[in-house]
Amino acid sequence: MKVEEALEIVYENTIGDNSILRELQGGKGLNHQSYRLLIEAMKKLIEEYKDKSEVPKKLALCFVDISNYFYFNEGKYTKEEKEEFEDVVHEISSLAGKLFE
Repeated sequence: MKVEEALEIVYENTIGDNSILRELQGGKGLNHQSYRLLIEAMKKLIEEYKDKSEVPKKLALCFVDISNYFYFNEGKYTKEEKEEFEDVVHEISSLAGKLFE
């Protein structure tokens, strides 16, 4: 995967019109394929930016308060699904932390 492709995957799956976050908020559940692709792209970007002092501003925007998007109080999901989302947000937040170290 090239860096440009990884960036587009992250943008689409975090702030895009059909992002993982919007699908979750809309009650569509977690798209596991998109989630795996997002994680793969984030790992590529961690490698790309690990020795650099800056990352693209749009990339940083993708992860501002991201954990807040995974918590729902509207009864859309079961307890098990909410626990899965907590694991998802933990992994994304952990990788984002590595990306911005």
